[in-house]
Amino acid sequence: MAGLFNLVLRGTVYHFRRGVPDDLRRRLNRRELVRSLGTGDIRAAKLAACRLYVASEGLFSALRSAPMLTDDQIAHLVQDFYAYVLDRENAGRLARGPLPAGLREMRITQYATMADKARDALAGNRLDEAHFATMMMLKRQGIALDELTLVQAAQAKQAVLRAGVDLSEALKARYEGNFNYEPHDKLLKTRLDAPHPNHWPPSRQEDDAAAASASKEAASPPESASPEPCFSQTAEAFRTSQLETKRWDQQTAA
Repeated sequence: MAGLFNLVLRGTVYHFRRGVPDDLRRRLNRRELVRSLGTGDIRAAKLAACRLYVASEGLFSALRSAPMLTDDQIAHLVQDFYAYVLDRENAGRLARGPLPAGLREMRITQYATMADKARDALAGNRLDEAHFATMMMLKRQGIALDELTLVQAAQAKQAVLRAGVDLSEALKARYEGNFNYEPHDKLLKTRLDAPHPNHWPPSRQEDDAAAASASKEAASPPESASPEPCFSQTAEAFRTSQLETKRWDQQTAA
């Protein structure tokens, strides 16, 4: 009968014992809750066990209502971020021609500086420098940053900063001619069994649809034959204005 009250008699002292639900075992890192009730009197033990049962119900409900980042979720966040930025950068490379004189060297310096800044932020624990990127990535996975505890939010920001170091180094390596850069951070090297269902980069189907739409528009003849400036002329003027105003640098830093 004592089992009905989650009671276990060990020697002469009663203990409260309750199994942790399957969906919460990983988060609590335990299979059951056990605590000595400090009494051998069955009536007192039953009363104390009832109170602990109610308290454990509150604990389980709170855990289910408040999101908590798992190691896999954090790994998904940074891996999606890293792969998405690199894919987009390469898509931009494939869409344009040779780099203007001096731009390659400027990019090498820029990304080296960004990597150093990310390391310095990590060393100084200035995690809020990754606030915006972290907020956007969590939002793509259906998690609001302000719903996390302070420790969980800090954990996510720290992971993004760590990924930012490798991301900057990878971009720098590309402008040095090395497209085989391998990240060093263990979160980026973590092997995941399957992608997160709410990962934030567009799906392959979305990318393919966008590419098909672009190809269709490019293949369609123009409605009018009015003369337009040569693309090479307008492109060169645009690149010159971007370099003079340093807008590319400001956008990349942001």
